[in-house]
Amino acid sequence: MSRKYFQQIPNFEYVSRVSGEQNISDYIEVKNLFKRIKIREDIFSDLNYFTKYKIIGDERPDNVAYKIYGDSDLDWLVLISNNILNIQDEWPLTQRSFDAVMLEKYGSYDNLYSGIHHYETTELKNSLGNTLIKEGLRISPSWKTNGNFIEIINSQISVISSGDSVNPSKTVTVFMVIGIPGLEVGDQVTIEGVSENEYNGQHTITEILASTGSNVTGFRYELPTAPVIASPTMSNPRKEAVHFTVPEQSLNPGNSYYYEYWDAGQGAVQQVPSTSFVKSVTNYEYEADLEDAKRNIYVFKPFYLPVVFDELQTIMNYKKGGTQYVSPTLKRADNIRIYE
Repeated sequence: MSRKYFQQIPNFEYVSRVSGEQNISDYIEVKNLFKRIKIREDIFSDLNYFTKYKIIGDERPDNVAYKIYGDSDLDWLVLISNNILNIQDEWPLTQRSFDAVMLEKYGSYDNLYSGIHHYETTELKNSLGNTLIKEGLRISPSWKTNGNFIEIINSQISVISSGDSVNPSKTVTVFMVIGIPGLEVGDQVTIEGVSENEYNGQHTITEILASTGSNVTGFRYELPTAPVIASPTMSNPRKEAVHFTVPEQSLNPGNSYYYEYWDAGQGAVQQVPSTSFVKSVTNYEYEADLEDAKRNIYVFKPFYLPVVFDELQTIMNYKKGGTQYVSPTLKRADNIRIYE
């Protein structure tokens, strides 16, 4: 039995439209592309049938298939095991293609390798070993380029409302007068003094609602569940969250931003400069991480190959019955030209 993709697909005869045909009853046999090979849902969702694989270098699907199954014709099985439909976008580019695409996207090598895409947090723990700030939280470049990001947002807010029809108490909608450039879904924002009862800490933008040119003027974020940390020296006990602000120079000279929290182990308020838990991510690093994530795939275990091919015969073969049925691998379309 052939293992090539298109030889698994049944055929379909339709009336020939080729110019010069002598008979109106002439047919052309083609592949029925409406039939698409797929793995049965209960198998696809069962990890026991799969094993993890990391694509190395410029490996193509046929290279992976040969390595795993000893047959490069099973490249289609590698793809459908990961629900990959568009290999150009969903499979890692070759290094040469990646460099060319990135250069075209960012315009110059200087912008690609030195331009800042965003900032990310590194993990920050208190003296008791509790995590205060998780690693990998993304922060918009605006908090660096626009000075005090908190004040920029606060001074621009024109409308702010909590809740919507789906989550009446879980979302907040913010509209600003001029807007802030560079805001994207996934960026972190901090809004102070919105409400005495509302969590004033780090918020992740979940939806961009409005923009003027490159300036985002409206967005929505969800309210997280904030840990309440009692503090005898702080008026707001909910500061166990990302909280960028500008301190007095005497408190923290030379640092524009810091993170303030109550450390129960030390019994005092701690101030940590942002340089200790925020790192810049270049355009190249950002794109390379996205590309590298594509390298982590699943491959169908060779032991279960008979299961796939038995299922293919069930799925791809035509069922007997009906006027179009010719054989399990062939159907014939109605000839409407006879009635023209």
